[in-house]
Amino acid sequence: MEKRIGKKIYLIFFLFFLVVLLFSVLEYKTEKRGNRRIFYFSALNSADIYNEIRYEPSEISGDRLREVRYFVDELLLGAMTNRFRPLFSVGTKVLFCHLDGDVLYVNLSEDALLEKGGALSIKDGTDFFRMNVLKNFGNINTIMMFIGGKQIVYDELVND
Repeated sequence: MEKRIGKKIYLIFFLFFLVVLLFSVLEYKTEKRGNRRIFYFSALNSADIYNEIRYEPSEISGDRLREVRYFVDELLLGAMTNRFRPLFSVGTKVLFCHLDGDVLYVNLSEDALLEKGGALSIKDGTDFFRMNVLKNFGNINTIMMFIGGKQIVYDELVND
């Protein structure tokens, strides 16, 4: 008699486990997620590069400008963990973000010039910004960046 009760209890727990597993799999399969994006950040105490994976909302998927704008806003918010350095100072915002064919125009607020709060240098921040956008959006080939309305231009030395 006790063996039957023990077997019934195990059977009930097993069936309960299967039902929970089935509903979990169904919920995962029917969940609407947007595109998967990979964010690249620099470590606080080293030159190592780490990444974070995030999903954009499904309602913006398919609208290139909204996808890029959402990505840029998320990138400026920084990493989800405090082990990574922010690209720009806290408070940096996007003043405008425009996509013209394969060229992205981005104007950041002047807060990007402050380099405080553990932020990367302006050059490193813009380099990481470009890397993030170019790796996540294959249809963007050029990024024109501005801070406070002034274009960021770096002279590159060419060795002959």
